[in-house]
Amino acid sequence: MTEPTETVKPAAAGLIQAWGGGVLRGVVICLVLGLIFAWLGVYESSQIPFPERVVYWTGLIALGFVSAALVNPWVFERRMASAHPAVQIGVVSCVISVPITIGLIVIEYLSDGTVAEPAWWWIQFGYVIVVSVLLTTAGWALDRLGRQAAAPVPAGQAAPIPATTPLAFADRLPAKFRSAEIHAVSAEDHYLRIHTSAGETMILMRLADAIRELAALEGMQTHRSWWVARQGLSDVGKGDGRVTLKLKSGAEAPVSRTYVKAVKDAGWL
Repeated sequence: MTEPTETVKPAAAGLIQAWGGGVLRGVVICLVLGLIFAWLGVYESSQIPFPERVVYWTGLIALGFVSAALVNPWVFERRMASAHPAVQIGVVSCVISVPITIGLIVIEYLSDGTVAEPAWWWIQFGYVIVVSVLLTTAGWALDRLGRQAAAPVPAGQAAPIPATTPLAFADRLPAKFRSAEIHAVSAEDHYLRIHTSAGETMILMRLADAIRELAALEGMQTHRSWWVARQGLSDVGKGDGRVTLKLKSGAEAPVSRTYVKAVKDAGWL
């Protein structure tokens, strides 16, 4: 079925806004890191004139940024969502280092018309992995801090007075969903899918911000990209070492290893 018009229009406008904002952030990050790497003359690049050095590093970092944008969701949210962070970071760093190393080989060829020996490729690949690990770890740590800031307060501790309420969050939804029970929220790229007693809708928002606004509603994060309200819980499914929470709507919310203990402690399992 086609999404209601009131849902589709905000989604279309939000997609353009999110895409533009993401591109702008990416350009700024790449330029700033490119300037820093050029100024430091990383990996003996100080022999290159500064303007060319800036272009050199900004281009390589942009290539890595685009590669990471494609690889990160696949590793952190889909195929390896329950793996140890060190493994996730290692896989991402190795994968995004491949196109960057190829970029270095192409630049080397364009500069003097020769193709470097394979041994040189491996040396550069090793250097690139080191930088990729540092940058990927920094990105992971910042994301982790953001999610911890939005995490539910443990039982027995006084919860801070939230700046907003579930009612304020409901005001973000199309009119037909505002009086419905909120069952769960799941992240899909720049959007959130809101699972309610009136059906599903999508809004442009970060999951961490949504969890913060829903702090007064009993619920918890069960996965990197899922938050579930107790009022939306219908049943629990177990199998093949995986745990899922079944919602009243019939949808299933995954429970990753990171959150299994918290879900058990809350008496949901």
